[in-house]
Amino acid sequence: MESSEVTVSSKQNLLLLLLTVAVTVLMVILLCVQDRIWWCKFGDYAIYINEAWNNSHTSQHLFDPYTFTHILHGVMFFWLAGVIFSRLKVNWQFFIAISAEAAWEVFENSNFIIEKYRKNTASVDYFGDSIFNSVGDLAACAVGFWIAFKLGWRRSLVFFFAVEIALLLWIRDSLVLNIVMLIFPLEAIKEWQMLA
Repeated sequence: MESSEVTVSSKQNLLLLLLTVAVTVLMVILLCVQDRIWWCKFGDYAIYINEAWNNSHTSQHLFDPYTFTHILHGVMFFWLAGVIFSRLKVNWQFFIAISAEAAWEVFENSNFIIEKYRKNTASVDYFGDSIFNSVGDLAACAVGFWIAFKLGWRRSLVFFFAVEIALLLWIRDSLVLNIVMLIFPLEAIKEWQMLA
């Protein structure tokens, strides 16, 4: 590789890094506008909380069991970006994935989605994510994208289903159940989740 190609590649990677940081900052600003809190209002500074249900700490710390669903967002965004944006280099596909996840974090913390979660799932005490939790979710998506990139399509599919099954056994929830319960809520699933 010639020196000029390395320089162009380095400049492009720096541009993508700056754009990714800008998208993250924009997400934080929009969450502030939505009056999201920065951190758990109970003053607990644990980075990780291991509770998924009926706990006011869920989605208030940097990481929680739902972090794994955001890793799966990254895996899914890797697949989608590879199909929809197949002509783009993977680093641009990554930027698109991070932008999509940041947009989801803002939408997920809108009153519309918060109320859907409260009505349709066992998360009756859910009141949105803290800003740091949304940043952690964005980082988890980035990790998921990287994992899928390293594993490739087939092995990342196995990884996806392994994480889904582990989440179902551990917290009685998963990315697929989240989607189902937001779009087409099933009372039987909600009752099963409430047994956790």
